[in-house]
Order: sequence, then C-alpha cells, then structure tokens
Amino acid sequence: MRYEKEMLPILTDYLLNNMGYSIIINEFDSGYGIADIVATIDSQEYDYYPFNNLIDVFLLNSIPYNKRILFEDIHKISPYSEKYLKYVVLKGFIEGGLLIEDDIGYRRIKRLSVHKNPIVAIEAKLTKWKKAFFQAIRYKKYADFCYVAILERSLKNVDFDMFKEHNIGLLVVTPSYFVYPVIKAKRNNNKNTLFALYANGVLFKNKNCMMICK
Repeated sequence: MRYEKEMLPILTDYLLNNMGYSIIINEFDSGYGIADIVATIDSQEYDYYPFNNLIDVFLLNSIPYNKRILFEDIHKISPYSEKYLKYVVLKGFIEGGLLIEDDIGYRRIKRLSVHKNPIVAIEAKLTKWKKAFFQAIRYKKYADFCYVAILERSLKNVDFDMFKEHNIGLLVVTPSYFVYPVIKAKRNNNKNTLFALYANGVLFKNKNCMMICK
C-alpha cells in the first residue's frame, strides 16, 4: 500500500461491516479540519438541520429561542449582506422549520439538539501517526469517537500512552487489508454542540444523496 487514499475503502468496509456505521463520508470538512472519514449510524429518528456552512449554525444559535428579534439586530451579528441574509439564509431557516417571520421580526421556534446516534471520525496515515494523532484531537469538536488509522508496519513506532491519555482510538491496517483495533476510542463527552449540529446536517444530506443515487 503506497497511498493513504488506498486505506479509505478498507476502513469504510470496516465501519460498515464491523462497527455498524451506515452513513459515511470521505474527506469530511467540518469547518475545523478535514477528516479522512466521518460516519454515523442511520435511524428513522435522524434529527438534523441542513446548514450551508458553520457560520449559519452560529448565526441561528444567536437568535433567541421563542423570542422575537428584529431583522436589523440579526444583521448586526451576521457577516452577510442584507439581501443574502434575508432571501437565502433566513428564508432557508424558515423553510427548514427553524424560524418564523411576522410583521415585526423573526422568532426561532425550535431548540437545537444533537442527534443521539454517535459520530466517528478517522484520520488515516501510512506512517506519520503523530500528525494523524493531533488531527484526530481536533475532530473531538464534533465527533463522539475519534480514531487514527495506520499501517501495521508503523505500529512499533507509536506512543500508546498518548492515545490513552486523550481517549483517541487506534486502528491498524494489515498488508492483507484486514483492520483491527489496537486501542478503542472512549466516548468524547466534551464535543461542541454547534460543530456537532453542522456535522449532523452534512451527514444527513449525504444519506439523502445515497438514497437518490440508488
């Protein structure tokens, strides 16, 4: 195996068949780094919000729940032009059932909650395990479980204590394309709700795409 991208289908198969994750994205841009693989478990109760970017998540969260706010006040905390804010961003929130508009202003009508099924993020490297390790730590912003995946020949160089101290899991890919865990990731209880909301939305849109393409 010569390239990191060759590891991705092997790891994807492992997530599907060994860990039960069914919604999987490669090169996942969370707004806080790009993970090689991010996945979650599908369910009928998948709660999501179709945000266009991370800025929209923070903007919606700044609008008080069940309390009216003027357009001018929203624009003050927004990086967008008045036209784009009103006819793209806020219109999208309204169509998504998150916001309502009346003659006076806007009111957020839904509390923001993160989907209960776990999100896993994996950073894969052929040999540079330490670089992957620090990238995986960043993914704790939104992921419940974070892993580094390396080739088996690089295992002898790894400092296992670093992984255990930061609750990062370690997966190994063998020359025969078999994957096995050396260290199981522990659940991250300190993820950022807003980053997790955005990740949920991206994963759900990927699920819809897979359904359409089938």
